[in-house]
Amino acid sequence: MTGATRDFRREFGAGWRYLLGAFVGIGGGFASLYFYSAGLFIKPLSAQFGWSRQEASLVAIAFMVGNVFALPFTGRLVDRFGEAKVALLSSFGLAATFAMLGLFTSNLVTFLSFTLLLTLVSAGTNSVSYNRVVVRHFVANRGLALGLALMGTGVGAIVLPPVLGPYIATHGWRAAYLALAMATLVLSGIAWLLLREAPDKRSAHTAREPLPFAKILHNRFFYSVSALIFLSSTAVLGTTLHLVPMLTDRGVSAVEAGAIASVLGMSVIGGRLVAGVLLDRWDAGWVTFLLLTFAALGALMLRIDSPGLAIAGAALIGFGVGTETDLLAYLLGRRFPIKGFSSVYGSIFAVHAFGAGIGGMAAGALFDATGSYESWLGVAAGGLFGAALIAFATERGAVPVVAG
Repeated sequence: MTGATRDFRREFGAGWRYLLGAFVGIGGGFASLYFYSAGLFIKPLSAQFGWSRQEASLVAIAFMVGNVFALPFTGRLVDRFGEAKVALLSSFGLAATFAMLGLFTSNLVTFLSFTLLLTLVSAGTNSVSYNRVVVRHFVANRGLALGLALMGTGVGAIVLPPVLGPYIATHGWRAAYLALAMATLVLSGIAWLLLREAPDKRSAHTAREPLPFAKILHNRFFYSVSALIFLSSTAVLGTTLHLVPMLTDRGVSAVEAGAIASVLGMSVIGGRLVAGVLLDRWDAGWVTFLLLTFAALGALMLRIDSPGLAIAGAALIGFGVGTETDLLAYLLGRRFPIKGFSSVYGSIFAVHAFGAGIGGMAAGALFDATGSYESWLGVAAGGLFGAALIAFATERGAVPVVAG
């Protein structure tokens, strides 16, 4: 038996419970249940309240502001109090605000206010909590383990468009928000059962000493990774938010658009697995460059009015979704101490959220200005290729600065 095989069996044998808990928790969190359902509500809400596409896309600002403020703070809470406690409390907040959206939305102001509140209280259901579980329990197979855990978001991308879309058509958008609240409670409860007794091997002193922000900001890796993440999240998540209306505007039925969106979800899962395996074996800079370049090609394919190219483009965009958070966790896990992992991750994930908000807003604005998403898709392709070039220039041949 080779050393690599022994490491694989040892780590997955000891850590499978925590890996499964992270997978389920992420699948029942904001990044899965909210993000991959948000685009399904744009047209029904716009139709009922008379909003323009850009007005409906203002939700991206609420998403952006909430995450930018909440994620760095949440990361420090996770480093201080542990992943499971923060994630459970945050999941209750996510379920409650889903219910509020369904029960009390009456105009654009209430919709945006509830969405902002949802984003603030649900930050602990993101990978800022769950990736730390994985980083603590996996070293030799960290890339693969992160990819497997983050597949939880891909499950939401696969299931929600073909299931929730018809549900909204039949029962209405208010009932759909209540269904999301119930799904949050069920999945987060399962995650809690799997993670609640996760041992923390750090000392009591280090467990209560998150990494100071000043030390984070003085690390040069913070800025190169932030730039890469900002460009890729702006392009990928802005496109993902508008994918369903983008397709139905071309005459594709809601059912067919949901099916194509689920292809994106399947490629999210594929991207996470491929990226995870490659990161454990190949140079991270080359892996990042290639996958983000493929995602840029996917954005260009979506500009062409062809069902076949739309499927291929959605799949390649999904690879972009399926790599950026994995890469962020992998790079930060080898460059910063684990005791401060969530503080660093939360800070840069706030940059990720800022990019996602800018992308969603810009895509809606360009649609209203031009009557199509072609201009936006060109911008998205350029942003993804720019992110790929940053990875090529800064991440090739990088060596760990901090072990473990």
